[in-house]
Amino acid sequence: MSKLTGFTGLSRRSSAKETQDSSKSQEKITTVSTRRNITTGTSPMPLRLTENDRANLNLWLEVLEAESGKNITAAKLFRGLINMKDKINTKVLIRSINDVT
Repeated sequence: MSKLTGFTGLSRRSSAKETQDSSKSQEKITTVSTRRNITTGTSPMPLRLTENDRANLNLWLEVLEAESGKNITAAKLFRGLINMKDKINTKVLIRSINDVT
């Protein structure tokens, strides 16, 4: 018996699959995602302020916005203060907290 030469059903399927795979890889669009700082997983921290303290905070935020040219919220201000906690004089801060309360 001699071996048959030519295309069989399996060889036709595999060759058709190879051509489809090569055409799919050329048409495929890749998307790149960036990781954002997501804070929605944490619960919000309430900040209770008197009307005078809230007005002073808003005035301070307006001054900071005018100097930086960017929109600054109270949350951004607190994050900035937390970031620079090592540079703040703790004795003066504690004295100021005691004077206010």
